Amino acid sequence: MAITKDDVIALMKAFHDVVMFDKGTADDQAAFFLHPEPRIFIPHGEDITLQTNYEIHQKLTDEKHVVLEPWDITTLCDAPERVRAVGAVYWEGRPVGSAEGGLIKCVVGEDWIVQRVPSGALKIALYINSYHNFLPDSAPIDLG
Repeated sequence: MAITKDDVIALMKAFHDVVMFDKGTADDQAAFFLHPEPRIFIPHGEDITLQTNYEIHQKLTDEKHVVLEPWDITTLCDAPERVRAVGAVYWEGRPVGSAEGGLIKCVVGEDWIVQRVPSGALKIALYINSYHNFLPDSAPIDLG
């Protein structure tokens, strides 16, 4: 069964729901990944561990994640079944304790390699944030 765009978007939504709404731990996030000790690779900055990703999202509330079109899904191989998914998402959140209007607003480039494992589940084999374009009216964020 081919991995579809809808499959990838469902995986992305489930992962971001755990990160942003459930405030899932690094271990909760790692369940979505194929390899041990996963990282989010950021070519224009410092790669981050899932623990760092957890800590960043603990500082935020009222988060929103919206898939932006288009998304390109390219089949890479059939054994194992693997695709590359490239697109963007709109990410929004408010630092905990900030004024109501103090929203972080960002378009994030996503570049994922997704693989189907023998159970049929999809896992993230590689996760790259290719860019973070903060909108002009975005509040600042401290990622440290």
